[in-house]
Amino acid sequence: MTSSIQAATIAALSSDRCCWKEATFNDGLQHSRRFVRAYRKVQKAKAATLKDLQCKARLILLTSDDPTSMEASLARDVLAYVGAKA
Repeated sequence: MTSSIQAATIAALSSDRCCWKEATFNDGLQHSRRFVRAYRKVQKAKAATLKDLQCKARLILLTSDDPTSMEASLARDVLAYVGAKA
């Protein structure tokens, strides 16, 4: 079962791919707006599970301007973490 964060992340990644495939800016505008809506939904929601946190990290890496920034580094750490069992 997917959470709302996971569903919104899938929508954001899908719309980002579709946006870049369009030939003109106007054709990609609808996808760009869909991406912004999904991104804001993920941004506002609190992560309850590791999967949710990893979805947020994927979007941070996708939108990060500087791959060496602290946020990007933390996002890579979250994606690398697989969870420990006590």
